[in-house]
Amino acid sequence: MSLLVMLGGVAVFMYGMKQMSLSMEQGAGAGVHKLFKKISKNKVVDYGIGVGATVIVQSSSATSIMTVGLANAGIVDVKNGSGMILGAKVGTTLTAFMFALSGVSKGSFSMSAVFAAFAFVGVMIMYMSSDEKLNKIALFVAGFGMLFAGLELMEFAIGGSDSILSVQLQQVFQYDIMYNPLCLVILGVLFTGIIQSSTAATGLFLIFLMTGVIGSIDQSFFLIMGANIGTCTDGLMASIGANANGKRIALFHLLTSVIGAVFFSIVLVIFRTPIITLFENTFPGNPQWSLATFNLAYNVIYTLILLVFLDPAVNLVKKMVKEGQPQKAKVKYIDDLLLATPMVAIENSFKEVLDMAVLAHENVERAFNGLIKEDMSDSKKIAEVENSIDELTRALASYFIKVSAATSSMGHEKLIGGLHHVISDIERIGDYAVILAKETNYMKQWDAHFMEQTKEELQQIYTKVSEMFFLVLNTFKTRETKKLEKISEMHVEIKELIGATRDVHITRLSSNMYSIEVSKSLYSVLFALERVADHAVNIAFSIRSDTGSKTEAFKNMERDE
Repeated sequence: MSLLVMLGGVAVFMYGMKQMSLSMEQGAGAGVHKLFKKISKNKVVDYGIGVGATVIVQSSSATSIMTVGLANAGIVDVKNGSGMILGAKVGTTLTAFMFALSGVSKGSFSMSAVFAAFAFVGVMIMYMSSDEKLNKIALFVAGFGMLFAGLELMEFAIGGSDSILSVQLQQVFQYDIMYNPLCLVILGVLFTGIIQSSTAATGLFLIFLMTGVIGSIDQSFFLIMGANIGTCTDGLMASIGANANGKRIALFHLLTSVIGAVFFSIVLVIFRTPIITLFENTFPGNPQWSLATFNLAYNVIYTLILLVFLDPAVNLVKKMVKEGQPQKAKVKYIDDLLLATPMVAIENSFKEVLDMAVLAHENVERAFNGLIKEDMSDSKKIAEVENSIDELTRALASYFIKVSAATSSMGHEKLIGGLHHVISDIERIGDYAVILAKETNYMKQWDAHFMEQTKEELQQIYTKVSEMFFLVLNTFKTRETKKLEKISEMHVEIKELIGATRDVHITRLSSNMYSIEVSKSLYSVLFALERVADHAVNIAFSIRSDTGSKTEAFKNMERDE
């Protein structure tokens, strides 16, 4: 029974981490975007960007996935991305110090219990407030509290050093094999790879230390080095279907993590006694601080060493992953010969953008149908179409720059500026097709399924999104404003349907009709459909607002009347 409670604590912890990271990503998106704008040829700057981005979103996995995506899009090269990956390793060590606070207590006072109460505060704010910004903050607060609630639950389940579960776990870690550095590193890799979170692994290892399950802190050091390797799986998965540069950065992440673990394992084996003595004397009675400090020192030292040798390391991964044949975007209407007559070039660009929008919608539909039917047979096709959309985005963006250079008309410049925003919205719609496909795969792996009622609710939402999308395309094509009001109303209806589905799911979840795995996928699917609708609305309102702003478009329409 104690083991089940401990696993429940792990689940609460991981769910809290997910919610906190999600709120950080949403709320700090602008900050991360500004950081990425500072990408330069200076590897130290790129390293700092990796540190900063990871501190902001509190997820090295998110940073590595973003970096692979940026490399795949041609925004960063392998050297830039590799520097950012090294920085992300350091940025993620902050969480270990946060978790170490769970061991701070005095008498009946527990810092961890105080932080756990934040979950209640966050949830109450979400239930009592309809303010979007406040709810984002509340989501972070609730997630933060759930982290410590999970830690408290794990610690309670394990109990004191003489509890049944604690004794059983201690016996496991007292086997001779559990003092073998290689076995401990491999255990850290496997555990982190399975749960897909080095942060959760770190939290559990800290609890093991504080409850006496792990008798020697050097065991936890080897486990944490394994966790640093295990977290590379997210980047490797993200690189599937990416171009050569995306694959190179994912490989760089894996190789450097392995190199760091091997180097430090050798050092730790040779100088085991003085290193353990140093940490035990520095943090007497607080092994969790020893682990958090080691995690920081380990990542800082080995990443800085690798930063010095970044060029040869990058050259190595370039040799290991050969450059594939460059893909050419299959454009139908745009051609450099049309630049002599900018208006014709712009008109043909509109046609190309419309085709790209249809391509994105078809891919979303393909992915959504696969999700509902629990069918992964179109996953390869979805990835191929997504690559085509990315190539079209790059081709059109490059063409728009050429058109801008070829015209002196302010009117033409405004049209081109608006189209830049539109292709960005279309590209993001295409991205959500991939997210839907990934959720289908995730549910297959966990043998998780949506109830028929949930499928019907999702189908109703998607039907409304699809109906609105075709209205959007017609509006964008004809440039007529008469249907914008209808699009705005449909957008509100979609958000209401999504909100209702979320509310119903909470009821089902509380009635144990759904598992955490299904909840994670459902929220991701609802978020994807909501964002598809948002980006579609931007496309429609771009006919009266360069940025696709609904408010600005309506103001411009009122001014013209």
